[in-house]
Amino acid sequence: MNLKRKVSRQIERGRRAHIRSDPVKVQQAIESMKAGLASHENGELEAAISHYRAAIAYYPALAQAHNALGVALHDNGSLRDALDAHRKAAELKNDYADAYFHCGNILLEMREYSPAAQMLQQVINMDPSYVRAYDCLGQVLFRMYRIDQAHAVYSAGLALAPDDADMLHNISLVLMLLGRRTEAMQNLEKAIASGPHKPMSQCYLLTNKMYLCDWENIEKLSEDLVKHVIDHKLPLDPFSFQGFPSAPDNAAQLACAQGNAEVISASMKVNGHPPGFTRAKHTHERIRVGYLSMDFRSHPMAYLMTEILEKHDRSKFEISAYSFGPPDDSPERQRFRDVCNHFIEVQDLTDQQTAQVIQEDEIDILINRKGYTFGHRLGILARRPAPLQVNYLAFGGTMGVDFIDYAVVDEFVVPPDQQKFYTERLVYLPDTYQPNSFRPVSTVTPPRAECGLTENAFVFCCFNQTYKITPGVFDIWMHILLRTPGSVLWLLKPDEETAANLRREAAARGVDPGRLVFAPKVSQAKHLARHRNADLFLDTLVVNALTTASDALHMGIPIITCPGNTFVARGAASILRAFEMPELIAQNIHEYEELAVAIAARPELYRQLAEKAASKRETAPLFNSSRYTNHLDAAYVEMWRLHQSGEHPKPFSVQPINHN
Repeated sequence: MNLKRKVSRQIERGRRAHIRSDPVKVQQAIESMKAGLASHENGELEAAISHYRAAIAYYPALAQAHNALGVALHDNGSLRDALDAHRKAAELKNDYADAYFHCGNILLEMREYSPAAQMLQQVINMDPSYVRAYDCLGQVLFRMYRIDQAHAVYSAGLALAPDDADMLHNISLVLMLLGRRTEAMQNLEKAIASGPHKPMSQCYLLTNKMYLCDWENIEKLSEDLVKHVIDHKLPLDPFSFQGFPSAPDNAAQLACAQGNAEVISASMKVNGHPPGFTRAKHTHERIRVGYLSMDFRSHPMAYLMTEILEKHDRSKFEISAYSFGPPDDSPERQRFRDVCNHFIEVQDLTDQQTAQVIQEDEIDILINRKGYTFGHRLGILARRPAPLQVNYLAFGGTMGVDFIDYAVVDEFVVPPDQQKFYTERLVYLPDTYQPNSFRPVSTVTPPRAECGLTENAFVFCCFNQTYKITPGVFDIWMHILLRTPGSVLWLLKPDEETAANLRREAAARGVDPGRLVFAPKVSQAKHLARHRNADLFLDTLVVNALTTASDALHMGIPIITCPGNTFVARGAASILRAFEMPELIAQNIHEYEELAVAIAARPELYRQLAEKAASKRETAPLFNSSRYTNHLDAAYVEMWRLHQSGEHPKPFSVQPINHN
């Protein structure tokens, strides 16, 4: 319903309800409401607000006037005042579903999720046909990580409005997290056909197709979306974007990130928050470093970061962790709690409240450990709670924002001539950007037969998620299998539809589908142990193996890669350089294929590489967490020194520290 019709109906309801009690004042209020509506529709928000306030002055009990005022205040960017106006309307008319809905919607925008959920549920209780309430409540539950409940709410809403593009798009995000990607695709296709989210829905449609290894038309869809981003800076999901099969370069990734930055900036303006806190100048005996993430739990971050947090020089640093993810009772989470000076739960706080906590804790350097990955809360960093803010580890690319000062990289993943494609100043660590920590490994190695592998087969493996397997790299893998009789390709077991797609694609390339072997999901400790049955890890190329690369090397499995142009396409080569096995880095895809075939065909070459990998696990910088932490500490010290001396953030390199 458009604004004119909605407000006209509000006026008529108000007139009927109140005309008998004070007809003159009510009529004056109605006339002011009409004037407000005319101004509102012309985009004259200040005039509309003035007219609505006049209506309230004439007749304060007119709930519809308060509600109309709230809409105008919201449109004018005054969320808190708008919320007060809608609450007053609901107070005056306790069955006023519209007023309750607007309250819930504003609370959603302000990330006050619990009261938002209560308001929106009240709307549905009052009016079970209020479609927009289902959509907003679904968004609230999704952001509270109550995924099953969000799915139920969206399903109920779509039963009322099966072609609603917003809910079709939003339920797809829920289905993706539930692993129901075929259903997600079906809903996204409907959303694309009927709704305003077409580019974003196309982005997630492509992502789902990549996870499902459904490669029909994905190259064209990828190229079209990349072109749209470059031309228009569309705010597509940057994490999905960087893995598109057409391999968007650093310039395209910057454009995508900046599109999202504009959305964040607009949201901040609408919420009426200042760009940063006023900070009293203070000095601490130690630099206060805060890590901000939802992944202080059983998560790959634990296998990278825990020892680094543990080994920070406590004579120089005081370490805090701000956790906004759902808590779990895992040993990994408990260890995170143990290794930090302070572990603060902020999952129930709004972005503004969390930023206030960080500011009050006088954090000097705030480390963003989510980037643009799922669940990020950039609204916290956008409020500038710390004088220095750093993009580190979670996201391989620029954030495209003006409120993050530095990105921690190495000179291979982001060569210095690529600084122009980063809004952060680049800080170069000497060995590799990637830290490494403990990995739980089972002492029991399952027999090959138990893994579906024959004793004499040469086992190529890739334990990356399926979205990283592009048609181009799969072509190369199939060439390798055809040239290596008796070999197999060992992959993580996906859902049956994805496995069927991969088998079909193998057959289409002349490879017996039985040569694809799938490893079912097991615990991390068991998964690492079964690596011992693999011979050679084949890397994906648009998005490399990252944690999975260091997993393989930790287990003594050589990995070959071919670096591209972006951070995520160069990460595995950076890791191999720090593992001191650069001979496994191919310079082009032809060399990649030839190297894999040669290693499989020449037992002596394979033996030499396997023995070197086993020895480098103990001596190479990659797994020397003390050395890595010394370098990271030096980076933080230099960042803070520059800040204290009054200099603006600037790129710099950390010099190697050779002692343990």
